[in-house]
Amino acid sequence: MIAGDSPPLVLASSSPRRIETLTLWKIAFLAVSPGIDERPPMPLGPLRYVAWAAAAKAEAVAARMPDAVVVGADTEVVLQARIFGKPRDGAQAGEFLRALSGRTHQVYTALHVIDGRSGRRAEGFSKTHVTMRDLDPETISAYVRTGEAQDKAGAYAIQGEGRRLIASIRGPYDNVVGMPMRLLRRLLAECGIPVPAKNPDELQKSFSNPVSPSTGRRSAAARSARP
Repeated sequence: MIAGDSPPLVLASSSPRRIETLTLWKIAFLAVSPGIDERPPMPLGPLRYVAWAAAAKAEAVAARMPDAVVVGADTEVVLQARIFGKPRDGAQAGEFLRALSGRTHQVYTALHVIDGRSGRRAEGFSKTHVTMRDLDPETISAYVRTGEAQDKAGAYAIQGEGRRLIASIRGPYDNVVGMPMRLLRRLLAECGIPVPAKNPDELQKSFSNPVSPSTGRRSAAARSARP
């Protein structure tokens, strides 16, 4: 929990995944939806986009809660400079999963912290490499039918049934979920907001799942993935 004499912490997000992560860390916070249009004013590459979106969310909430410490976050799935955001429908979810199948993509989460009392800001991003299994059409269709893909960047949830689609990851697991806690603790510290030390890997998961449940064979992606 953040020290009692610190200003209130506000998460500029309504994401259940981010809320759950902060709750598991026993951090006192308030979640407030930023309610912004997440389309940037100009075309941006993946890293610039996640940084812009995280800052825009933080600024929108900080304008309404000027005495708080506001954390904005944005997570995107990226393959060869293409951003795979939240699919608009089941058909696009299937398209995303076919494009990611058997390949290693990157998940970027940008965080932007605004301390309304001191005016200090801190920002940064975390990256995780995710290797997806070779997915057959039946597996993709079955997953899309679960409905889990619909509000998830890249059309999968690694903390849900989507974990069955993943061969391996390299980097922070909680980054893929949407709230990299190592990064958040560092940025809050830069703003003078202490978060009591915990094992930074406590909520990470050792994720290696290289054998296809349908065939029993290692996928090509899993064979090429580094641990």
